[in-house]
Amino acid sequence: MSTILLSIGSNTFAKTNIDKAKRMLLYLFPNIVYSDPILSEPEDDNFKYLFRNILACCTTDMNLDELVSKIKLTERAVGRTPKDKYQGKVIIDIDILKYGDEVIRPQDIEKEYIQQLLAIFEIPDFIEEEVEETVETEEVIETKETVETEKNIETKESVETDKSIKTESPENIETEGLIKTEPYEDTLSEDTENSKVSEDTEES
Repeated sequence: MSTILLSIGSNTFAKTNIDKAKRMLLYLFPNIVYSDPILSEPEDDNFKYLFRNILACCTTDMNLDELVSKIKLTERAVGRTPKDKYQGKVIIDIDILKYGDEVIRPQDIEKEYIQQLLAIFEIPDFIEEEVEETVETEEVIETKETVETEKNIETKESVETDKSIKTESPENIETEGLIKTEPYEDTLSEDTENSKVSEDTEES
């Protein structure tokens, strides 16, 4: 994740257009924070109206090219067109000042209104948040692995118990058969002996 610093400005329906841009950027960067606005004089004679300016700071996993593309799409979605500057209008202007440790627009960083914004903008420390998120993620993974391990152990024990039951069952059945058979064999023996005694008596 890279921390980025953006400048956002407008001189045409400035509050409305900046608020619109803020909502769109919030969708792209859920942890984005904004500075309070300041007004500044136009630096170019082509622009007649005061500018409203703010800074924004957030983190992103986009690379720089992806980020530039998303910013341009956001500007167009707010209403920026190529012909605006010829009419002295800036519907919206979003510039990437810093990407990680790299200063993308050093000339803009030195501008007076940017320095004024930096003086009043308390840039958040996203590093601590990222560390906390990493720790929480690791704890969730460990908990999930523990639960899955316990389930696997319980399943294995259950399977072994079932196998044990199946293994012992035939022995029990055979034993029961022997117990039931033995009295039957004794009875046959007694009947045979009684029959022989009876035959001997009759012959006598």
